[in-house]
Amino acid sequence: MCFQPCIARATIELATPASVYDYIVVGSGAGGIPLVDRLTAAGHTVLLIEKGPPSTGVWGGTMKPAWLNQTSLTRFDVPGLANEVWFNPTGVVCTDVDQMAGCVLGGGVAVNSGLWWKPHPTDWDYLWPQGWKSEDLAAPTARVFERIPGTTTPSTDGKLYLQQGYDMMTSGLAASGWKSIVPNDHPNEKNFTYGHATHMFSNGERGGPLATYLVSASKRKEFTLWMNTTAKRVVRTGGHATGVEIECSPNADGHSGVVSVTPGTGRVILSAGAFGTAKLLFRSGIGPTDQLNIVKNSKDGPTMISSDSWITLPVGYNLDDHVGTDIEVSHPSVVTYDWHGAYVKPVPSDAEAYLANRTGILTQAAPNLGPIFWEIIPGTDGVDRHLHWQARADGSTRTSMTITQYLGTGAKSRGRMVITSALNTRVAVAPYLIDAADKAAVIKGLENLQRYFAPIANLTWLRPRATQNATAYVDSIPATTAFRCSNHWVGTAKIGLDDGRKENGTAVVDTNTKVYGMDNLFVVDASIFPSMMTGNPSAMIVSASEYAADRILALKTSAS
Repeated sequence: MCFQPCIARATIELATPASVYDYIVVGSGAGGIPLVDRLTAAGHTVLLIEKGPPSTGVWGGTMKPAWLNQTSLTRFDVPGLANEVWFNPTGVVCTDVDQMAGCVLGGGVAVNSGLWWKPHPTDWDYLWPQGWKSEDLAAPTARVFERIPGTTTPSTDGKLYLQQGYDMMTSGLAASGWKSIVPNDHPNEKNFTYGHATHMFSNGERGGPLATYLVSASKRKEFTLWMNTTAKRVVRTGGHATGVEIECSPNADGHSGVVSVTPGTGRVILSAGAFGTAKLLFRSGIGPTDQLNIVKNSKDGPTMISSDSWITLPVGYNLDDHVGTDIEVSHPSVVTYDWHGAYVKPVPSDAEAYLANRTGILTQAAPNLGPIFWEIIPGTDGVDRHLHWQARADGSTRTSMTITQYLGTGAKSRGRMVITSALNTRVAVAPYLIDAADKAAVIKGLENLQRYFAPIANLTWLRPRATQNATAYVDSIPATTAFRCSNHWVGTAKIGLDDGRKENGTAVVDTNTKVYGMDNLFVVDASIFPSMMTGNPSAMIVSASEYAADRILALKTSAS
């Protein structure tokens, strides 16, 4: 079929008749970008669809503060401006999700703080199915970190700036017997260890998949990129996808109509994130019956695939996120920086250092992350819980450090996301501290930290207060997205060997990342994760994408 460009005129001219593509990849985040590179390198024609606009300057991005106007840089290029997304999200975040999600080229890896961790072996070995264990992911992970090594010193002069908070905090950890490491040199040593934050940045700018995988893919004739284009649904006949129905993203030029995959052998891969991918599956007639009925009774109803072709799978269940517990301390040595002020009017010398040489404080991710430290808490149920602590020079006073405790690998609590009649997605059940042993680990971790920081002279506890015990403090914070969200959402299209169409089945995709009941529809993003990881998810998603590409390329497909 033909597609049309969306343009602001009364009549719409037909574009060049649409070609078919061997692969259509929906979503340009940490999952989608590596895929298009691998697939085009193998000689396949690939269309990458992104619902948002360009982000970094190399891809035509234009969103920037005035002090960047005479440069090719945007707000997304400069690490020190990363935190501005929480102050000024207009045009950057998705409007159809009740959580913060990046809707620009690059998705989360364009808007996040760029933390870049090699996974602990247990991150793969806990709950991932056979075929997806740490030994299976070793080679793909090595490929990822060869292309994107990461750095603990993003300034091109090799220096770190405003490290007073880091020095103060690690003095307490060191006195309590903790070990200093270069984290990505020792990914299996995430217990009683600490180090500087590792970022995907390169040459003082945001790097990552946008600066590596997407660049190499774009140089191949097999690659096509459409931005400002929203995927509405997968067009399918029974268990075979024939294409993707698309529409222009609101208030933007893009494409609309139906774009097709190569008859018989073409494939569709959803990489739109834990919420975006689930929404697409729902609108394509794949998911729990209650959610499909909501879509049927929405504006999609007249054109939705008929109910006799619905595929009943537990899409939206298994929702997971790091349980975030913020604590705050103050110390007279801490120096904070006005990151929000730097967006509009940076300190002239800091702006000059950045623009001239890519040096200085603006090469570091706001709000000056670090130290990062880890502890494994033996669970009251016999399952270890991994805690990832992430400090930043930010808080209620000018000498504050806020430290977020992330409960990761080993956690058992799960939630659910759903779709509304307006076709927006929301968290219906928050995945926080439902399991008693999860809560016990969070409390134990805080009790331990209070002890580890005891050697630090002149430290003031602000949250919890010095007179408040850990249990009372944890109980005082509601287990809701408003108070606990880390925005590291995973799990809504879980990978597994237990086919979710069957009784008690929990998996949406098989170990080739192929959707159960479909022969050529795949999911490759955070949606497939069966559980949370120790640290931030970006590098693990890219590694999963590299590995999924291996499996998908080796898999033969024929039309149903």
